Amino acid sequence: MTIIGILVGLIIIGLMMLVHEAGHFFAGKALKFKIIEFSIFMGPRIFTTEKNGIKYSFKLLPIGASVQFAGEYKDDETIGSESINPDDPGLFFNRPRWMRAIVVAMGPFANFLTAFLASVIMFSTFGVLIPVADEPPENSLAAEQGLTAGDKIIRINGQRIRTSADYSVAKSLINPQETIFLEIEKPDGKKETLTLEPKTQDNYRLGIVQGITGDNKNVVLHVEPDSNQGNPVIEVGDKILSVNNIPFSDSAATELIFQSKNETLHLVLLRDGKEITVDVKTTLYHDPVDDGIYFTESRAFGDIIYQAIQYPWSIVKSTIRGIMMIIKGSMKFSEGITGPVGIVKMFGDVVQESPNISLMIQQLLFYFILISVAIGFTNLLPIPPLDGHHLLILAIEGIRGKDLPERFKHVVTAIGMVLILVLAGFVIYFDLRRIF
Repeated sequence: MTIIGILVGLIIIGLMMLVHEAGHFFAGKALKFKIIEFSIFMGPRIFTTEKNGIKYSFKLLPIGASVQFAGEYKDDETIGSESINPDDPGLFFNRPRWMRAIVVAMGPFANFLTAFLASVIMFSTFGVLIPVADEPPENSLAAEQGLTAGDKIIRINGQRIRTSADYSVAKSLINPQETIFLEIEKPDGKKETLTLEPKTQDNYRLGIVQGITGDNKNVVLHVEPDSNQGNPVIEVGDKILSVNNIPFSDSAATELIFQSKNETLHLVLLRDGKEITVDVKTTLYHDPVDDGIYFTESRAFGDIIYQAIQYPWSIVKSTIRGIMMIIKGSMKFSEGITGPVGIVKMFGDVVQESPNISLMIQQLLFYFILISVAIGFTNLLPIPPLDGHHLLILAIEGIRGKDLPERFKHVVTAIGMVLILVLAGFVIYFDLRRIF
C-alpha cells in the first residue's frame, strides 16, 4: 500500500465524516441553534476564522470533522471563558425536541444523500445493472428452464431482488448444491417460478485462475494443486502466450483445451520476462453448470435514479443481515467487521492495483457509496454516544413529556463510550491482523 493510497483513503474517509458533520451543522444553523465552532479535521487548530459568531477551524490531523453546539448538556456552564445564559433560546437543550431530532438525524441523512448522489454519478458514467435478464448462455440452467432476455427477476429463493446487490447477497446465502427457485415476470406481465436444479458437467482445464495485475492481462493468479494431473508446472505470475502454436487469445485455443482428454499440450509461457515452453496435461474437473442468470446493463435515466435510491437500501439490508449472522454465530466478528485501518487499506489497494484510471474511479465510487451508507447506518444504531442513541432519548422524553435525569444520561453515555472504545480497539486489532 503506497503513501498516495493511504492519503487517498484518509481524505475520502475525512470527506465522509465532514459530510456527516455538515449535515448537523447546516440543519442547526437553519433552525437557529447557537453554534460555537465547526472544524474540518481533528486535533490542534492550524487556522481559525470567525463569522457571525461561529468559529471555523482547520485542524492538523486529516481525518473527521466536528460541530460544537452551545449548551449540548444542560449542566454546561461556560463556552470557553464566557458564561452560558441558561435562558438563551439558542442553546441546544432549549430548542424544541423535534428540532433537536432533525439536527441529530441530518448527520446520517447527509451520508445517505451523498451515497445516492455518488450512485447517480457512478451509474451515469459506467452504466447500471438492473434486475432484467440478459440472454442466458446456451445449456445453462436458466436457459433450459425457459428464462429469456427481458424477463424481470422478482425473487430468488424468496428474497426480493431490486438491485444487483440484492442478487449478490441472495446468491451468497444459497448453497451450490441447493435448488434455485427463480420468480420472474415476463414482458407480458405473466409471472412464473423457474426451478433450477444444480448439476455438473465434465470439463478438461489447465487448473489455473487468470486475472489482471498491474498493466498485465491474463496473468496466472492461482494454480490449483491438481493442475497437470497433480504435478503443476504453471506458476503464479506466468502469462500464457500460446497452446500448440495457437495464440492463447484465440478462442480456438480455449476450445482445444476443453476438448483435450489426457492429451499433452505444448504451452509457451512468459515467465520473468523470458519465453519458456512447458508440456501440460489437462485435468478433468466436474464443474457446476452455469445458472445463466445475468442482469441487463442500462443507462436509462429512470433506471439510474431508481437504482441510486434502492442501492443504498440494499447495502443497509445486507449490513443488518451481517450483524444478525454475527449475533447468531454463523459469521465471525473478525470477518464481518472492518474499521478505519481496513477501510484506508481498501481505498489504498484500489489506487495501487487498478489497471486503469476508469476502473479505479469506478471502484473508489463503489467503496465511497458502501462506506457512506455504513457510516450513516452505524450512527443510527441506538448505542451511546451515536446519533441513534440521542434520537432514542428524544423519543422517550417526547413520550414521557419531560426530560430524563441528566445524571442518568451522563452515566449511560459514559458506559456507551467505554463500550465503543473497546469495540474500536478490537476492530483495529483485527484490521491490523488481516494486513500483517
